[in-house]
Amino acid sequence: MSNNTTISKVEAETLRFIKGFIEKNGYSPTIAELATAAGVNGNAVAERVARLLLKGAITKTPRIARSIRLA
Repeated sequence: MSNNTTISKVEAETLRFIKGFIEKNGYSPTIAELATAAGVNGNAVAERVARLLLKGAITKTPRIARSIRLA
């Protein structure tokens, strides 16, 4: 894995939360739910999600709520 695709500790924690949330609920969390779980603001989580998208770890449909999927 190159430096561009290496997943950071925080990103890995976010991925674990997303996976667990989907397994428990059958749908993906919102940015607000991710932020609450991580104890950070929505902008911080949005940046994490954007990095995970760029790294190919998740997919998301723009402007569609609860569309985060593990790649």
